Amino acid sequence: MVMTSGGGFWPRAQVNPSMLLANDTAEEMVADALALQELIIEQKRGMKQKADRYAETVLALYRAKASSRSRGGFTVENMAGTMKVELTVADYQRVNGSILAAQALMNEVLDDLTEGLEPDIRLLLANAFIRDERTGQINVDRLAQVRKLRLSHPRWDDVRAAIADSIEKAGSREYLRFYRREKNTDGWEPITLQFSSL
Repeated sequence: MVMTSGGGFWPRAQVNPSMLLANDTAEEMVADALALQELIIEQKRGMKQKADRYAETVLALYRAKASSRSRGGFTVENMAGTMKVELTVADYQRVNGSILAAQALMNEVLDDLTEGLEPDIRLLLANAFIRDERTGQINVDRLAQVRKLRLSHPRWDDVRAAIADSIEKAGSREYLRFYRREKNTDGWEPITLQFSSL
């Protein structure tokens, strides 16, 4: 029996051979992908435990305690200099409701500075608050670039302060990266774990 999109079942003998082939191929490949996903999750969990154990052991060797201010990243290599592991921690940010004030202030500044402003700067200022079509989020990096600008407008410091207040830390992510090389004089080659890159 083959399940249909409506939730019913059809006898395999009554299904068009090409549709049956497509059905079976999709089900087999998705089952394979789910099994691979589970393996990757399990391996990632194990690697993270090894990284945590390494950090804890290093701290214990020096009778040190982990600091809440510590980022927790590290790089380790084998003694031959042919294998390397990097653990990095990166913060990600988002904008809060203060962005409305920043945008209103920016519009005031842009209205006042209709002349004498370089086109590149005008474009940067105008695009700072455009939301990404895919995510619907405002680009925090673009806002940070705008904040670095120095403009001679009486409200510019207010714009910069409102932008600063609107950007907040949303969390952090840990990244494990692996590298290898044949000889310790060669350049490092990343070990790709992304399925589409293999």
